[in-house]
Amino acid sequence: MPARQAYNVRILLGPQRPLDLPSSLCESYSVEPEDLLLRKSPTALTVRTFLCQSYRVEREDLLVSTPLYSVYKADGLKVIMSRRDNARTDASVISVTDSLKSLMASTLRYAGEMSGLTFLDDTALRQYGPEQVLHRMLSTKSYISTSSSLAAKNQAAHDKPGRQAFTQVGKGQCGTVWALTGTTQVFKIMNEGKQGQLWNDYCQHASIEEAFLATYSGYRRNISLPRVSAWVGPDNEMFWEEHRGLFPEASSIKPTSGFLSERIFPVPLPVRAALVDAFAPREVKKNKESFLSQPENKDCLIRIYLGRRQTRPATNTFRLRNFDMTVNEMEFLRLDTSLYAETLAQMLAIIHWKANLDANDVEFVFGSAPAVKGRPTAAELKATNPKDVQKLVTEIDFNHRSIGIWVLDFDQCKEFAHDQGGVKQLERGFYFNDPYYPRPVSTDPKDVALWNTFKECYLDTSAAFIASGMPQQFIDAVEAEGRKRGAGGSLFK
Repeated sequence: MPARQAYNVRILLGPQRPLDLPSSLCESYSVEPEDLLLRKSPTALTVRTFLCQSYRVEREDLLVSTPLYSVYKADGLKVIMSRRDNARTDASVISVTDSLKSLMASTLRYAGEMSGLTFLDDTALRQYGPEQVLHRMLSTKSYISTSSSLAAKNQAAHDKPGRQAFTQVGKGQCGTVWALTGTTQVFKIMNEGKQGQLWNDYCQHASIEEAFLATYSGYRRNISLPRVSAWVGPDNEMFWEEHRGLFPEASSIKPTSGFLSERIFPVPLPVRAALVDAFAPREVKKNKESFLSQPENKDCLIRIYLGRRQTRPATNTFRLRNFDMTVNEMEFLRLDTSLYAETLAQMLAIIHWKANLDANDVEFVFGSAPAVKGRPTAAELKATNPKDVQKLVTEIDFNHRSIGIWVLDFDQCKEFAHDQGGVKQLERGFYFNDPYYPRPVSTDPKDVALWNTFKECYLDTSAAFIASGMPQQFIDAVEAEGRKRGAGGSLFK
């Protein structure tokens, strides 16, 4: 076997887009020349594979997952494979040292530049205007370092569980959502007279989660689904004895029904501040600090309204809780609306044809999640001492957050029959919803293109789950209803 050769690292993102890592990171790596196409330069080596599919990669070999690329370990190499067209054979292949691997998995700064991730810290945030911050943060996966009071409160409660308490963060038709500070859990408690609806929410959430996790990861990489946990009844003495005292006295919470699930955290403070700077009326901007400190404006999830195109009214009704971002605002921020349309289409196909539910009144939002650290390595443990080891084993880091698309709220979802009645039920579910999906009928060329992207992706994804004409019948029914509604002047009512 010929001797393995060591080179500095140059990564080719595309035919005309090479990326040179800083020299401090260009440590050596080894390749088998017969496995790769190599192109040398005086200071770097470009490495490309010609048969990416020949590498057998297992789930446990996934190192970093991003909206546009997946980074795998295979045969001693790392394979960066395009996720938007993973059937292509022209993917980059690199193998780097453990220090660079650690860099990619932790700080993600250079991994972001290499593979579509975005990472911002306080220094970068000070350099960017609000539109730039939103453009970089509202990709399908971005990372931010933040030191807000909300992050500090959660971190303190995590490190000292005696500080944990329930805080109300939302209220819907069937339940009120309470977040347990210092954890990644929320408790959704039924509203009066809504136990049946909340139970349906719990059951359908579990069905969708089961279908979601059983689906090939390529169809769900750009979206997250909160994990559902346990149903809690009023007779669960152990739960209520332990948790009732964590609610505010003024809430007068009594043992009742509800369920525990993973929390979708609000977008971090720098993103909320950028929303105010970019879209708020002048009077709100004048009192920006006070506005951002209001509790209801800290619980900010951004609704993704691909089906609404309108100018935001200049009124003081501006709020950040359940912030509605319209498609024209996304275009103003130069966001990838086509990728959003594909993401929503794939999730809708999963709900329809893997979970057999009509997706009635589900929501799609930008939210965040804290970083979750893995178990310390043996080398890390040897380098510390019993006094300082807690710094390594802290499980959740609220000061470092990922931002991405989430799907939620399943209390209105119902099963459907595979007949014409079922097609009609799916069509009603499409229009009963808020305008998350692109407009199926429009005179605006951008809306037409976005709908075609959504439609094509929905049909392609559905074909992987079901050999039936129903997905096409659903699309036809949506377009026919859109023409009727368009003639009346209002598409989504």
